[in-house]
Amino acid sequence: MHTFFCCIAVCLLGLSGLPPTSFAASPSSPSDADAKAQVAAAYQLLETASADPAKARAAAACLEAAYAAGDPGAAAARGQLALSGLSEPAGRSDPTLALHWFAKAAAAGSPQGDLGMGLALLLGEGAQQDHYWAYWRLVRARLRPGLTPEEAKRAAVAAEMAAKSITQAERAAIEANLAGAGTK
Repeated sequence: MHTFFCCIAVCLLGLSGLPPTSFAASPSSPSDADAKAQVAAAYQLLETASADPAKARAAAACLEAAYAAGDPGAAAARGQLALSGLSEPAGRSDPTLALHWFAKAAAAGSPQGDLGMGLALLLGEGAQQDHYWAYWRLVRARLRPGLTPEEAKRAAVAAEMAAKSITQAERAAIEANLAGAGTK
């Protein structure tokens, strides 16, 4: 619980315009309410983050805390923030860091994590380009519940792009694998 209050302090400092401090997020006794509070604070910070990098960094800290509190979607949002570059020290996109957060989100069950990983593998951003695994991740994202209609469309279009670079047998094997695994 101490970690949660430290994280809230970081988010509130970011909201007040003061620079956020560092903290060590720990997933000890996470709760859904803790994660939701962190995500809400992060989105409040992100509303003005483009004009204030300190707020973007505070939002990143809130998203990391929300993930530590049990929200896998916060990891996917953190990955998107790394891609935007708003929260990064140099102010530039960090595809490797984004892929790191997408992987955490996907491992925790977030379809947005699989979508982010699939797009990164398709484009070769943050990892070597790999159409086979891009297709696998994109199909998995589409099979998991929770994508918005826009995300589902993006996943479908990207999956078709990846499918052009793999064989029909590979495509069939991926689809059979994911159908049999229940995409968990």
